[in-house]
Amino acid sequence: MFKKPMKKIILILFLISNLTFGQTKGKIQFGKNVTLEWEIQNFDKTKHTFEYCLENKFKYLCKIDNQQWFGSDNGIEFPKNELTKLNLKIGTQNYNLETSKMFNPNFSGHLSKHQFKLVSNQKHQILYSFYSDGAGTYTAHWKIENGKAERIILSRNEEYFEWQTE
Repeated sequence: MFKKPMKKIILILFLISNLTFGQTKGKIQFGKNVTLEWEIQNFDKTKHTFEYCLENKFKYLCKIDNQQWFGSDNGIEFPKNELTKLNLKIGTQNYNLETSKMFNPNFSGHLSKHQFKLVSNQKHQILYSFYSDGAGTYTAHWKIENGKAERIILSRNEEYFEWQTE
């Protein structure tokens, strides 16, 4: 058996290997030749600017970096984290998907396959996604066509969630 010092070293190495240092990364496999790599980082207030709004005597965080943001109900508090990378790979083609304004993508800090749906036809593909950490649910859609990816929807509007029932 291991002696006490060896057990301590093994425990320390295990703990170090499981630290995320403020970011998590992962890969989702959609098919044999289709993967989605993602990265989520802790939200760093020092790297952003903020604008507050007042509505019915209620002050809330309405803009981050001069833009409307997604991932909270009425800007009650700062985001916990932000989606900083989505890279869709179809065959040998890589598509870096726009992730600006996308905060608190879910409660666990890890994305999962059930948050996405990739639909293909003869002309293009659409990647549908939804995000929620229990509040501030939103959806994003990207159109992949002619070697380019464009985010075409980033919204809280319920009409854009219909893809989940199809």
